[in-house]
Amino acid sequence: MNIVLRGSLPGATTAGIILLTRARQLGLPIQVQVITPTEGHEPVLGPAVLYAPVLASCGVGREAGQGAMVVVPGPPRAPVLMTATPHGVDGWFYVDRTGTGYHPATQAYVRLSRDPRVAARKLSKDIRRVMELLGMQPEPAVLDVLFSADVSPLTRLSIALRAGRALSGNRGEPLTRYVTGDVEAAKDPLPHVFNAEDTARRLRDGGFLWILDGLSPALRDRAEEWFQAAADLAAEDEGRDLVLVHAIAELASHLVQLPACSILPPLGAAEDAVSVGLGAALSTDEEQDALAELQRMYRFLGGTYVDDGPHAWDVCDAPSPTEHVERWRWFCTQVRQGRKRAEELWPMMTDPPQ
Repeated sequence: MNIVLRGSLPGATTAGIILLTRARQLGLPIQVQVITPTEGHEPVLGPAVLYAPVLASCGVGREAGQGAMVVVPGPPRAPVLMTATPHGVDGWFYVDRTGTGYHPATQAYVRLSRDPRVAARKLSKDIRRVMELLGMQPEPAVLDVLFSADVSPLTRLSIALRAGRALSGNRGEPLTRYVTGDVEAAKDPLPHVFNAEDTARRLRDGGFLWILDGLSPALRDRAEEWFQAAADLAAEDEGRDLVLVHAIAELASHLVQLPACSILPPLGAAEDAVSVGLGAALSTDEEQDALAELQRMYRFLGGTYVDDGPHAWDVCDAPSPTEHVERWRWFCTQVRQGRKRAEELWPMMTDPPQ
């Protein structure tokens, strides 16, 4: 039996892999050909971390014992592209691997760590102490995840805790033991979008006091001292690092809304996988093309690419973008559509309509 597929390179190739794999499992002798241009395609380069069962089953970026976690290596100084959205269809963000940070708040933290002023360095040192208390590796990449992940604020906290603890190998203290649960119900959490003037005004006028009141006595006084020191430094350097103050206050404003000794949102499979996969992505030092890996698996199973063929079945097709994030989104979407199309074609191959 000869099957001819037509479509985008990742979509048709994925459909071919699935059909060939199923046929081998049942001992069916089939040949699969894909009509698609294999030349002139921009590579889909790492480093990237995502949860993608289809890609993992096709042998792209899969590590033994890690389920559907996909880690595609990339050059050492290139930032890691991550998403906590299943199948990688949305929610992409960058994590820096050079120690300087990608999110503006992480960059502010690194600046404070290198600041000649003792008070500034103490602010960053206090952040590291809190991270170590919670069992997290004090790594700027973990802060990038904490500030950048495209999920709800409390889920960002859960992902960052999981990632930081996976890097350090420690468990740490439960975060919610440091909240009282006594915050007024009428208080709204801070907005996610940073506004320098609004943050500076809150620092001056006690706008963060209600957040501090929601912290347990074990942490409240130190947190108040931290915000006061941040206000003093902002007066000296014209609010250079207020973005870090806002990012921390925004997360805290959501955290103190929880009851005392409650739990953070449990992570789904995709969120947990990318949290654990961060360590592997940070240590990669080679360049890999996810699209080339997909083609390699297809050819290994006996599939071929042709210029034309009779009675071709359409799989899926969409133009490939050149921008890095959009290209990964396109690649993952086409792979998923290719799997869906293979599921539709398989009954037609094994039991064709009369």
